Amino acid sequence: MATKLAVKAKEAFMQYSKKMCTRVTIFWMIYRIVNFVVVLLRPEVAHSLVELSTGVDTIMIVNIGFYTGNSATEKLAIAFGKRKSLYSSDDEPDKKEDSDIVDEEDEEEC
Repeated sequence: MATKLAVKAKEAFMQYSKKMCTRVTIFWMIYRIVNFVVVLLRPEVAHSLVELSTGVDTIMIVNIGFYTGNSATEKLAIAFGKRKSLYSSDDEPDKKEDSDIVDEEDEEEC
């Protein structure tokens, strides 16, 4: 029971940035479409909307930048965690097996 809860918590934590980025992107797309419609209906407010859009576009750029950085960092951390240690104790049985093979070959030559 506790492990299922831990797995769900880990998934929720890892997916938070993806959910946040998706929501901000959807808001940005809707905002830009609404801006376009407003400019079509009332061209006199276009200058003000351009200034507002600049701020929203900057937020979108920062959002994508942080998401990309977070995603890359997460992938590097996962890859680092999954890699085998260079000095792992798992390597020693392999060396022993290799030396047994060499010893058997030496015995066959005699």
